[in-house]
Amino acid sequence: MSKNVVLNGQDIKRYLDENDKSELSRIIWKMEQLKSAENDPNQLKLDIVDNQLVTKLEEGA
Repeated sequence: MSKNVVLNGQDIKRYLDENDKSELSRIIWKMEQLKSAENDPNQLKLDIVDNQLVTKLEEGA
């Protein structure tokens, strides 16, 4: 599967109905929210280590 997908506005208008456009908008919004959270230094980063949920700060302790 390709890593990049290009959606042309004219193709969206031509091939998608209003329900599909709404769903596409929701998916794009969700991806933008996830990318923002991933790059936000204020977000708490958690990992599972030895079946325990730990923050990045606790991991080295």
